[in-house]
Amino acid sequence: MLNLKKRKIATLIAVILGSSMLTACGGDDGKNGTNGSNGVIGLDGSNGNDGVNGTNGTNGTDGANGSDGANGQNLTAAAKLTRLATVPVGAEITGMFLTDNDELFFNVQHPSDLSGNETPAKVGVVTGFDWSTLDPMTESLSVPTTDTEKMAVRVVAGTYQVLGQAGDTLNNQLPHGLGAIASADQATKIKQSQDPDFNAFVPTSASGDTGFLFTAWEDRPGAMSRIELSKEDSGTWTIGDAINVDFSAVLGTLINCFGTLSPWNTPLTSEENYEAENTEQWNNTAYLDGYPSYPDVKNLQTYLASSTLPNPYDYGYIVEITDPTSTSPTPIKHFTLGRVAHENSVVMPDWKTVYTTDDGSNKAFYKFVATNAGDLSAGTLYAAKLTQDATSAPAKAGFDIQWIELGSSNNTEIKTWINSYNGITEADYIEGETSYITQTEIDDWATNGTGDDRYAFLETLRAAKAKGATTEFRKMEGVVINYDGVASGAVPYMYVAMSEVGKGMVDNEGDIQLDSSAYCGAVYRFGVQTDFNVNRMEPVVVGGAYNSDGDANGNRCDVNGISNPDNLAVMDDGRVLIGEDTSKHVNNALWIYNPKGE
Repeated sequence: MLNLKKRKIATLIAVILGSSMLTACGGDDGKNGTNGSNGVIGLDGSNGNDGVNGTNGTNGTDGANGSDGANGQNLTAAAKLTRLATVPVGAEITGMFLTDNDELFFNVQHPSDLSGNETPAKVGVVTGFDWSTLDPMTESLSVPTTDTEKMAVRVVAGTYQVLGQAGDTLNNQLPHGLGAIASADQATKIKQSQDPDFNAFVPTSASGDTGFLFTAWEDRPGAMSRIELSKEDSGTWTIGDAINVDFSAVLGTLINCFGTLSPWNTPLTSEENYEAENTEQWNNTAYLDGYPSYPDVKNLQTYLASSTLPNPYDYGYIVEITDPTSTSPTPIKHFTLGRVAHENSVVMPDWKTVYTTDDGSNKAFYKFVATNAGDLSAGTLYAAKLTQDATSAPAKAGFDIQWIELGSSNNTEIKTWINSYNGITEADYIEGETSYITQTEIDDWATNGTGDDRYAFLETLRAAKAKGATTEFRKMEGVVINYDGVASGAVPYMYVAMSEVGKGMVDNEGDIQLDSSAYCGAVYRFGVQTDFNVNRMEPVVVGGAYNSDGDANGNRCDVNGISNPDNLAVMDDGRVLIGEDTSKHVNNALWIYNPKGE
């Protein structure tokens, strides 16, 4: 501002001086001087007032209607429960596995035909159909009525392709046959299993058209086959290499039941050791009715080619198959998840939290939290404590869940505890006593903290009961999630099958006191919280009461409802596949439950 004033004063003085000189000299005007610089720009004036809005123009004519869009899937209008498949008389449906391409594998376990001649078990896949496109309005497949229908695998869509039958050598790659239980060195065939259970397809290509199918064989000893598969343009599958997984490094397995594929693509097979809480009978030569029985234990000894009775604490765990696509997959027993009759375990999207079920009567429900994500070799084991709603009706009664900590350890430490019971034989058996862990030891640990945590991992059910957990479940079977749905929150649920609502669940004692109106089984749902904990279970599908007389065709559970649900699978849209393991339907069925159905 000061410089501007100086420039104005200088200009004024120059004008005055110039005028005086012209007057004094009286001569002609001089030449024009150069133009001065522009002055500063003045401030903007204030805005004028807004103009008045003009009147609205007349409406144009309506355009033509667009064409109708395609109908969406109306899940709310569908039936709640629809029958999708039936299998031959005597068979159950096992190994349900949905691939990333929505292809469905399942097995036909232990079938027999109407004439009494046994037919082999089957491992197979439904071809020619994408199960994600299944119309919720699809009508139930009919109940088989003719002998032909009763002995067939029938599906509501696509075609069931048999990949292999029990005993098939698969181009001489399995000398003893598919499902054969052979010694660890493969020199001796111990028995032929008819019990394929868990399937897991591990893809080896981005398209998912090639991969390895792992199938667990639920026998004593247990086994697992691996078949290389490739899908043709026609949609059918072709078999390549075939091997049996070598379990000798983990001293064999017992009763490989259902399972899941871990988030890091390793199969998790389950040792369903029904006698895990009856360890005192392991070396009893007269124990013939157990599962496993003493003869089964001797078969295990044959498998190992051992002169010594196997150690009972080596059996009853979740077994992870690492390096699944290598020439020689490597099994690892995770003692950390407890020793029980594992039906299966399911790993949550945090890669740390695992839920596992215990099959049989008066059993418990467990949660494991790994120390490190993606590594099940160390962590903490918990058992559930239930509080029932104020009703005894199985279709209405839900349960609140609390978790009781049992113990923390790792595979290495637990294996050391296991080995301390090596070398015990039949000669050590004394009726009425035990050669192994005693109930007094377990009670002292639970009440007074005496000893280490071996009891939580070697005698898991007895330890859970001593700690106050609920031990009344009857036939608690498959526990599953839709991994992507839980991870994203789109399907934030976990489901479990209760094959039978009976025995400890209906005896008017303890934490679970239901009536007997759902003897044919139920499916329960858990809401998964953001930390992957569950604290509530509620019934969503409930079978009816048992009819001892049966209907005109011999069905002792209503054919329009579930009977003894076992394996489950959750689809991307939240619908749930339910496979039966029942003698109360003449033909076992595969169902789909629509949670949005009427």
